[in-house]
Amino acid sequence: MASTTQDHNRTCARCGSRLIHLEWEERLEPHQIQQLWKCLECRNEFVTVNAFEEESTTSADVVTPFFTTLVVE
Repeated sequence: MASTTQDHNRTCARCGSRLIHLEWEERLEPHQIQQLWKCLECRNEFVTVNAFEEESTTSADVVTPFFTTLVVE
């Protein structure tokens, strides 16, 4: 399994196929996501780590507006 820290162009590193499937992803840090990809042609698996600069949304930003609209007085 190969690993890279740069944004992947979503092609298989081994055969160059664009037929790849995202198996899973997880957040490593607030601004970094690790993804496991699997090639449907040659069955190669590889990991990408993507960093981004946008601010992450807090749970309060999501929950408060949603639940306050459900309150019936």
